[in-house]
Amino acid sequence: MSTTDLTLAMVGAGGDGVVTMGEMIAQAAAREGLHVMKTEAYGPQIRGGEASCTVRVSADPIFTQSDTVDVLVSFSFADFIRFKGELLPSPDAFILYEAADPLPLDQAGRPLNGSAHLIPVPFAQLARDSALTPAAKNVVALGFLAELFGLPADGIRKAIETKFSKKKESVLAQNLKAYDLGIAHARLLGGDNGKRLRYVPGSKRLLMSGNEATAMGALHAGCRFFAGYPITPSTEVLHLLAEWMPELGGSVLQTEDELAAIGAVIGASYAGVKSMTATSGPGLSLMTEMLGLSSIAEVPVVIVNVQRGGPSTGIPTKSEQSDLWQSLYGTHGDAPRVVLACSDVEDSFHTTVDAFNIAEEYQVPVIVLSDQLIGQRRETLSIDKLTHEVRERVAPSDEALAAGYQRYAQTESGVSPMSRPGTK
Repeated sequence: MSTTDLTLAMVGAGGDGVVTMGEMIAQAAAREGLHVMKTEAYGPQIRGGEASCTVRVSADPIFTQSDTVDVLVSFSFADFIRFKGELLPSPDAFILYEAADPLPLDQAGRPLNGSAHLIPVPFAQLARDSALTPAAKNVVALGFLAELFGLPADGIRKAIETKFSKKKESVLAQNLKAYDLGIAHARLLGGDNGKRLRYVPGSKRLLMSGNEATAMGALHAGCRFFAGYPITPSTEVLHLLAEWMPELGGSVLQTEDELAAIGAVIGASYAGVKSMTATSGPGLSLMTEMLGLSSIAEVPVVIVNVQRGGPSTGIPTKSEQSDLWQSLYGTHGDAPRVVLACSDVEDSFHTTVDAFNIAEEYQVPVIVLSDQLIGQRRETLSIDKLTHEVRERVAPSDEALAAGYQRYAQTESGVSPMSRPGTK
């Protein structure tokens, strides 16, 4: 027996590498042409705390995470308890857990089902035996998952090689040894478990998060200035643009706060450059007065708001669509603006380009509403879908300048031309 759709979840403490596991599985599956959706959940601590990662892999298109988990890897049932409301094992799930876990099964905070398959695995000890450190237990677990459930073993091996390619050769060799040991021990279990993934390899797919798609949409739209302050869960937009925008002749500025960010973005747009910032609810609150400046001065800007739990500083690592009214009506006076919302990772790209087009056409601030679930989850998509018509900024013609430039001139298109400061 086999399946064309498999959902795997990994749970542990910060530093156990469960998110790395999910990323490697997702990368390997995407290279095989499979459809993938990867989500993460973790506590709001800066370091440590509990973490989980869920990866759904399918031979057919998928649009959401599964209601239940087919395969669960638990390095700590104490950490799993934190996610018991989010990770529900299916009745016939395979649960691979650390054999040395001190928490008894009957206290694991999950429904015990007679048809579930409970498999104790000495992950930490196998990691010591192969890589000389228990830190490699996540790589051992990858070997178990690849062998038992038909995941792309060669693709995962390549992901491990890529992950550790910048380390010492001995570190890479030890992790590959840990991976092979996991495969070898999984073979000892033998038999057909009915959960092996069945698929026909296809063309590679692009694996991207919503925040990354937003950043790529901004670049595609012609954005060449970004200013922002790191704030969960939008920071990946800043990270990607800081890497790629200078390659296209643009600039990225990390400011001291969100007030400075929106001020810099308005200034850059006034100077003639398409500009954007990204933030979350608390940051949008700080930008409120400056958004009014963008409206009254008719300076186009784009603000991406990756929403999180609130109010106030709220719960940075949880998703909540709670900023609609703030985005629509968070202003004093008649301050026109446009608010858009994206529906998934691919739509994050298109909505961002739409936002720039609308901002240029109507010369107003445009807010793009995303959220933690869309912004930080990763999905596979086809790269040929990342195309979108782009509206360029309307500059005054030489004839219009010679006749006397008027910033708010009525035109047939309804769009007044914007000159750059210093234009003769």
